[in-house]
Amino acid sequence: MPPPRDLNPLLELQNEIQSFLASLRHPVVAEDGVEVLDLTAAKWRVSIEFGKLMFEAWTPGRSFARRVEELAYRDRGQMGVFVRKPGGRGTATLEFCELKPPGRDDRRPSRPRFSRELQAMLQAEYPGWHFERLSRRSDREHSFSAWYTRGLARRGTTGWAFLGLSESEPVAAADAALAFGIIWLDWLRGHSDRVTIGGLKLFLPKSAVEITAHRAAHLNHRALQVEILEWKPDSNRPVTIDLKDFGNVETRLVPLGRREEIVERHQALLRNLLGDNAGRVDAIPDASGDALSLRILGLEIARIEGRLARRIYFGLQGSIRRLDEDNREEFRPFLASVLETRRAGSGETAHDYYRLQAERWLESMLVRDPTRLDPALHPGHVYPQVPAFSGTERGIIDILGVTRQGRLAVIELKLEEEINLPLQGLDYWLRVKWLHEAGSFPKFGYFPGIGLTPATPVLYLVCPAFRFHSSIERVVRYFNPAIEIVQVGLNDNWREGVKVLFRRAMRSGR
Repeated sequence: MPPPRDLNPLLELQNEIQSFLASLRHPVVAEDGVEVLDLTAAKWRVSIEFGKLMFEAWTPGRSFARRVEELAYRDRGQMGVFVRKPGGRGTATLEFCELKPPGRDDRRPSRPRFSRELQAMLQAEYPGWHFERLSRRSDREHSFSAWYTRGLARRGTTGWAFLGLSESEPVAAADAALAFGIIWLDWLRGHSDRVTIGGLKLFLPKSAVEITAHRAAHLNHRALQVEILEWKPDSNRPVTIDLKDFGNVETRLVPLGRREEIVERHQALLRNLLGDNAGRVDAIPDASGDALSLRILGLEIARIEGRLARRIYFGLQGSIRRLDEDNREEFRPFLASVLETRRAGSGETAHDYYRLQAERWLESMLVRDPTRLDPALHPGHVYPQVPAFSGTERGIIDILGVTRQGRLAVIELKLEEEINLPLQGLDYWLRVKWLHEAGSFPKFGYFPGIGLTPATPVLYLVCPAFRFHSSIERVVRYFNPAIEIVQVGLNDNWREGVKVLFRRAMRSGR
């Protein structure tokens, strides 16, 4: 019997934590940066009890239990989850990672030390200012994160918000710095009656500067002044970043013809490989245009590589193998099993074939008919997984479309609460805007027969209606009002058919 529908997100997170821990050679768990337990010397489990996801670990000498609420980040061998402490008193970030190799000298500053050094720098650089509300505590209710040290600088009735980030924090913290900074500034403005808070200063490591500066250049500068300063504790002074150098993201586009050519080149092979199921499998070229990804409702089940000596790989991540004469008979049953399991109404909703790559599942449905999102979108010109290169960085636009009137549309999808959704959507909006102004889309074969208007793209932020992060409107209202944003809330059981519960223009500017 399938599990209750409302437990599916918990099952997905439970399986993701278990799979991640199984992938580590020597897993340890830390809470808010302090190591709690070596999991190789403890027993542990991740379980769902009475509708709650619990992580428990114990040794003969101690035990540890936390209620897991949601995924915080996952990158470079680290996974962080937001947890609630026993009794519901306060939240924290639990991180699973590899044990530090023996003998390795970890010189990364601790969070308390970073906070002290940031405060000392502020007092030296801004004499005459008083620094208040200094904190690095996590507060889920107000969307404050322990990744950052935050506070208020005040002199008389004038003030500015500040937020500092250590270079030792995860990549996800650098990516979300501007979002958390805006949320902190907005909260201060609502809780500081006698102080006018005009701006926000972000003290960031080099790794966080560029992406934050590109985003900050497209905020509403009448609503707030953002100053980005590159700084780390062992440097002499913070260096102010000139935002005039940012804003235009020079981007390269892979020609559409190159992507279509690889699909055409493998047509005979696809018919032979997939048989009568060819129409139920999507063939998506990768960013390089040299490989073809075969997907069932967004889940990659096989990959074709090589131009002359073609190689076929099949299976899911962790069990991929090359297709050859010895295992050729295994492919068709595998294909049939995925097709049977990955469908609406499946009785195996906890199976990997069903639960993995859920966002890509939704994407595949919307690409087939973008008018499900908005009748204004053109049904015949929509492109999934569009690669757009900026320097050495590769970005993949979820869905690129166009309205019936010829206005470009950038569609960013999320299935879970994501505090950074508006700014991640802005990243792709910036790239599409640059490509549009450079005339790249018609030049490289996109939107044939469509007269693209000179208007800037419209940005769609799409998520199940009750899974938008509570901060989304607070962040978007600080955007440049020239950026048109449409928020689309979907039904939670979208696999059985996409339904729009609400569609509304978001108010940017103040």
